[in-house]
Amino acid sequence: MASRPSNIGVNAPEFPANLSWLNSKPLSLKKLKGQVVLIDFWTYSCVNCLRTLSHVQKWHKTYAEKGLVIIGVHTPEFAFESDARNVRQAVDDLGIGYPVVLDAKYEVWNLYANHWWPRKLLIDKSGKVVYDHIGEGDYAKTEEVIQRTLVAAGAKRMPKIAPDDGTTNGDVCLPITPETYLGYERGRYLNPNVDARQKKMYRDGRRARDDRPVLEGTWKVMGEYAESFGGSLRLPYMAGEVNVVMDPGTHDAVEVEVWRNGEPVPHAAAGDDVSFMQRASVVHVDAPRMYRLMNAPTHEEGVLELRVGEGARLYAFTFGGGCYSHFTV
Repeated sequence: MASRPSNIGVNAPEFPANLSWLNSKPLSLKKLKGQVVLIDFWTYSCVNCLRTLSHVQKWHKTYAEKGLVIIGVHTPEFAFESDARNVRQAVDDLGIGYPVVLDAKYEVWNLYANHWWPRKLLIDKSGKVVYDHIGEGDYAKTEEVIQRTLVAAGAKRMPKIAPDDGTTNGDVCLPITPETYLGYERGRYLNPNVDARQKKMYRDGRRARDDRPVLEGTWKVMGEYAESFGGSLRLPYMAGEVNVVMDPGTHDAVEVEVWRNGEPVPHAAAGDDVSFMQRASVVHVDAPRMYRLMNAPTHEEGVLELRVGEGARLYAFTFGGGCYSHFTV
């Protein structure tokens, strides 16, 4: 298996001058030389990025006064994440206090030959990349390198590093459903003859299987998303955590009912964005972002059904909750 290319040892490329800095004045690596800089490639609908965010925010609070400058490079996965208004709102909602720059045209992404969200690059006082980490996890190791690089830059009295909590590397990891896209560019439907860019009525009573969604009712499948005109979607899953990226399209808000195995999602398994109305478990979609549908206490298998109000656009499902530090049968 080929190793992932690393930026370690290279002189960190400068930020282009035309970028939009969302919550700070424009920064440059030239002016930051002598300080330690952590670049975090992320995008606000990415569940892996959101899972790492609490650690990045903690490092900012702990080490900013010791000379660490964290810069969040927001490179969009979906078109709505190129809109500075959406990203600025997300930065505010998430309480991000370090500088965030919008990399709408992938300029910084390409300068660093990046291919992943999230990715963290640590730059030392001389401007060289000394650490390169892709994905979640290794938080204690990352913090250790941050401390070592700060000490080399003259900082003193570092705090004790807490061990990783094991949330990404439990003793037992069960299989989970892979990320599932719903636009025609990357989606794989079980329905035969899904028409790209065409509004179409789907009538398909087949059982959802093989990690592939089934459309019912009227939908238009575009490059990045599937837009409902009064339809439902079924998807088999193996996970404890289920999320979906959605937006209300041209509507102010759209209601989406969430059903698990033909029943409303139980309160104990409901994600943070689910509310309960009479006998239905419902998500109120009022902004383009990731919505948390399920957060079950244990790994489970089932069939998820979304009954989607007209106008809602669905982009991708993500799954988690497959690793446990203590496994019981």
